[in-house]
Amino acid sequence: MKIPEDVRRDIPLTGEVIYFDNTATSLTPKPVIEAMDEYYLKYRANVHRGVHRLSQMATAKYEESRKVVADFINAGFEEIIFTKNTSESLNLVALGLEGLFKPGDRIVTTPYEHHSDLLPWQRLAKKRGLKLDFITGDDEGNLDLSDAEGKIKGAKLVAVQHVSNALGVIHEVEELGKMAKEAGAIFVVDAAQSVGHMEVDVKKLHADFLGFSGHKGPMGPTGIGVLYVNAEFFDTFEPPLIGGGTIDDVELCCYTLTEPPERFEAGTPNIGGAIGLAAGIRYIERIGLGEIERQEHKLVKRITEGLDELEVPWYGPKNLKKHAGVVSFNVPPLHPHDVAAVLDEHGIMVRSGHHCALPVMKKLGINGTVRASFHVYNSLEEVERFLGVMEELVKGVRG
Repeated sequence: MKIPEDVRRDIPLTGEVIYFDNTATSLTPKPVIEAMDEYYLKYRANVHRGVHRLSQMATAKYEESRKVVADFINAGFEEIIFTKNTSESLNLVALGLEGLFKPGDRIVTTPYEHHSDLLPWQRLAKKRGLKLDFITGDDEGNLDLSDAEGKIKGAKLVAVQHVSNALGVIHEVEELGKMAKEAGAIFVVDAAQSVGHMEVDVKKLHADFLGFSGHKGPMGPTGIGVLYVNAEFFDTFEPPLIGGGTIDDVELCCYTLTEPPERFEAGTPNIGGAIGLAAGIRYIERIGLGEIERQEHKLVKRITEGLDELEVPWYGPKNLKKHAGVVSFNVPPLHPHDVAAVLDEHGIMVRSGHHCALPVMKKLGINGTVRASFHVYNSLEEVERFLGVMEELVKGVRG
């Protein structure tokens, strides 16, 4: 597959706009839409327990999708739980593990987390009388691993993001996972910004729980996410939601739960979404994660060089080996929204604001950033057009 030309042909919208908002959601290739259309048009039915042929076909495709996801992140089939998104996945972890905590237990995380990997732990800490500790780091988002090692010792749970959606920094998750395992701590990974952009292997990361969304890196539909649950936790992770599909038997007095993964998926799931997610992963696999990483690295290198030439401040690690396809910047004294609006007038889609990472913005002493984020279908030509608009904008601001 020729990169990015062949991918762009599968995504008509790339011919209409420059889409640099992939951290929020990626664009969807035709094969993903076709796979979902096939479900809705040819074998639309609910999954599990149905005897008729349409239900049998839908069930087979749904569970086949689970296997595709499991293989993609090196998990067991039964360890893959379908959710709505990363936020739901991480909330489910906090809710399902609540009974394991006692007052005084410590949770360790970082000051760079997306709100979805911060608020659930804050709420759990308040509810159970726990202590939250934060691994120290610098303004580029680089973590102090010596500080991490000290704080992780004696912790009950460690929760970290793989890639920062605000700064683009790639954290040393594998090393942190090793520290957590050596300390006997539960290790939770927010992989929302890494799955589909780089290799994510739950075994290499030493993850006990890991969440991601289908609509970001995997180029799948919205409304479908994944929670990986290490099989070692099947008996201690309490399903936060129960009801249809989660039980083996029910009496008026009580119930017994069925086996995973159905134990953790109450009610009718997003069947079409799971099928679309699997189609997105197959599409990613045809491209190759190595090709995706190389393309995104080219774009990050050129855009940061261009911003430096324009003397536009950008945030995140200056060591580009640690910088994923996310570049945040500002054009003082303009508000980030004003910059985004100007870029939109030129057909360039970026995100602006605090990116659900308010503690990061407060640490940097700013009210937000403009964020350009990439996927494999973005091109160097698009980056050059972006830099041309930025040059005119900077000239206008500085007179």
